[in-house]
Amino acid sequence: MQEHFDIELRSLTAGVDNPSILVGVSGGMDSMCMANLFLNTTIPCTYSIAHVNFSLRGAESDQDQELVHGWCEQHGIPFYTTKVNALEFAHEQSISTQMAARDLRYGWFFSLMEEHSMDFLAISHNLNDSVETLMINLLRGTGLRGLSGIRRSNGPIIRPLLSVTRHDISDYVASHNVPFREDSTNKESHYHRNRIRNEVFPQFEIINPSFLQTISTSMTRFSEISDLLEELYNSRKGTLYRVEDGVLQIDIKALKTEKSINWWLFTILDGYGFNDAQISQITEALKGQSGKTFFSPTHILIKDRQYLKVYPGDQDYDDLKVSIKGFTKPAGFDPKNAPEGTLYVDGRRLKFPLKCRRWKPADRFRPFGMKGFKKLSDFFIDLKLDVEEKKRQIVVTTLDKKGEEQIVCIVGKRIDDRWKVTAATKQIVSITKV
Repeated sequence: MQEHFDIELRSLTAGVDNPSILVGVSGGMDSMCMANLFLNTTIPCTYSIAHVNFSLRGAESDQDQELVHGWCEQHGIPFYTTKVNALEFAHEQSISTQMAARDLRYGWFFSLMEEHSMDFLAISHNLNDSVETLMINLLRGTGLRGLSGIRRSNGPIIRPLLSVTRHDISDYVASHNVPFREDSTNKESHYHRNRIRNEVFPQFEIINPSFLQTISTSMTRFSEISDLLEELYNSRKGTLYRVEDGVLQIDIKALKTEKSINWWLFTILDGYGFNDAQISQITEALKGQSGKTFFSPTHILIKDRQYLKVYPGDQDYDDLKVSIKGFTKPAGFDPKNAPEGTLYVDGRRLKFPLKCRRWKPADRFRPFGMKGFKKLSDFFIDLKLDVEEKKRQIVVTTLDKKGEEQIVCIVGKRIDDRWKVTAATKQIVSITKV
């Protein structure tokens, strides 16, 4: 394995003389195997070990840290470590624990690399990990890039063990007496990846003992096809769309000249949060009139006469952030049960894009529950806002049929009665002060 590792390392670091490498080591079998291979490599390089304690398994997490630290001291290898609370971070960011750990890990790794002028970050992903990723992507729905598994390199990140199976790693650590710690949660099947690893792969191995290598060959082909399509995409994207002031504008006329419009939209809108069903609906909407609106968790897409325009759902105004999202009204929905800071309005009655701005002295609106209009300045007096509070108030506006600006709501305070949710409402827009 050492010879194979050295060949991979030389290839992955080609073009950099005596590269400085940060090696991510958790203390598990895969990363300790990689650490030992770095210890014995013949490739000229300098390397350091970095370990993150996520505080997820109590004493076990501390023991992982102690193992890696002790191994580095034994072999005289520079060692960096940090301790974080992944569960707390996940709760704060409203993300999964796995995503939180990933963000914390890579964020800290990259900060270390910048601080110490390191060239590469070595991660111990192996062939099993890559095939597991392929399976997860297939279950979630993916494009060709997702069928390629984990990339061998991605910017400064290198994965010299990516073509090695976990079985080969196990043989190596056993024959070289490499110490490692077993994460007890790996045996549990709560997470999708663990279930695939513990329950699905053993069945595949019965059908085809070499299934990992077979799938690896297929992933290489998918990757090559994906690279060809990426070249095509890069050669055409300048004609198909542009981004101005943070708004993606897709040229409808140019898009219609392309074959496989669905694929082009899937690729262009990647990262904007629209799902497969919505992509198909957007493709179908190209045949219809302008004004059709689609909502993703993060963006709003509007079909204009010439363009598909994609606006961010979150808008920043000075120190205030406003989140605008849309959804189909569920059965039994009651706008009175809105979370604090959130207002609900009838999405079908709005003209997009909505605008977020400071209020003006001449602004008027029809407060919810009232028939007549009222100046915002008078409304703020009713609310007994002080001078500084008044300065901070933000309004969201739309355009009426005459093209005149109308206030939809005062963010976090009150909606205009004209946009209220009724029994006839089908599409709801939530406006939240973040």
